[in-house]
Amino acid sequence: MTHSYQNPSDHVDTSSVESDSSGTVNEFGFSVRPPISDRECIYKCLDNNRQMAGLDRKQVERLCKQFAVEKTDKEIENEYPPL
Repeated sequence: MTHSYQNPSDHVDTSSVESDSSGTVNEFGFSVRPPISDRECIYKCLDNNRQMAGLDRKQVERLCKQFAVEKTDKEIENEYPPL
């Protein structure tokens, strides 16, 4: 049994999609990004959740501004000690 469908799109060469020029890979062959600071991690989490339901948007906006550039890592650590 055969079907009559023919894909109308042109063939796309995707052989370069997974390439990484940095050369750092883990044991599974996936590229490894350099580590980021705790401050940058917190900022990215806040920035990605600005419109998340259940969060106070004004509070998230204030924290995004605070973690973006205003305070040093030491000032933030003193205000938000590790759990």
